[in-house]
Amino acid sequence: MDSGSFVRVTIDDVARAAGVSRQTVSRAMNGKGDISAATRRKVLATIEELDYRPSAFARGMRTQRAGTLALVLPDIANPFFPAVARGVFDAAAARGLAVVVHNTDADAAAEAEATRAIVDAGAAGAIGFFEALDDASLSALGRRVPLVVADRPSPDDQVASVRSDFPAGTRAAVEHLFAAGHARLGMLDGAVQNKPERRRTFLEVLTEHGHPDPAGHVVTAPPTVAGGTAGVRDLRARHPEITGVFAFNDLLAIGALRAGEGVAVVGYDDIMMAALLDPPLTTVHTDKYELGRTLVEVLGRRLDGHPPEHRVLAPRLTVR
Repeated sequence: MDSGSFVRVTIDDVARAAGVSRQTVSRAMNGKGDISAATRRKVLATIEELDYRPSAFARGMRTQRAGTLALVLPDIANPFFPAVARGVFDAAAARGLAVVVHNTDADAAAEAEATRAIVDAGAAGAIGFFEALDDASLSALGRRVPLVVADRPSPDDQVASVRSDFPAGTRAAVEHLFAAGHARLGMLDGAVQNKPERRRTFLEVLTEHGHPDPAGHVVTAPPTVAGGTAGVRDLRARHPEITGVFAFNDLLAIGALRAGEGVAVVGYDDIMMAALLDPPLTTVHTDKYELGRTLVEVLGRRLDGHPPEHRVLAPRLTVR
């Protein structure tokens, strides 16, 4: 298989494998028409063997309805994701695609169920923030539906990707804390399985600065405000000398500020409320709307027959 193709079993594939016409396959599936019981059993067995799912997208094209794009989000309540979704919705509308959202709570079982629903619905394509699903499962989805993964590396040469340059953004944040005079730093790392770049870069920069025990200055916490409050207290209890903290995302950073530990905090994402805090939060800005728009652009090129692309978006440090 070449890197620009993906596999979707069609009704013609079923007809060839069963040795019947496509009209017979349709009659067997719908339970209508004059076909023998033996033929119906043979067709249904072939459908099961090939794992064929009727394409709702193809039916929609025949009736002049728009196709459907699936958008998989880990937490629709996190202010980061509605801003991305707006970019997805606007760009999808420009291509005549409707958007169906799957919220998974970053749970592997829920993400796997979302992939099954995407295939069964015959989606034109899918965009996914998959926080927990393994590469093999993503590869399997990419063989059935044009797929773009967001903010994680592509699992293979069939799946496109769009992500922020996390190493560059993290380095800018940590160097800012050092430049501000904070000699001892800690990190609040979100418990996100497939996003190791921020932790890895944090440790690299600390090592370059001769910081003692970099790995011991990282606390893992749920990427929420409550997680940030509990995490920074844990971090300071272990290392009271810490005066600066880098947080995996802004929700953790806000929680750290609310804890009242008297440490400088830099976040990541630049969600809207970061500028509204008192004092406002210094953070790494990600253009969330542009991320959503680019995800659809890359998927659109995939739908147009181009090979999978891999885009990296540049973040910038917003000092407040």
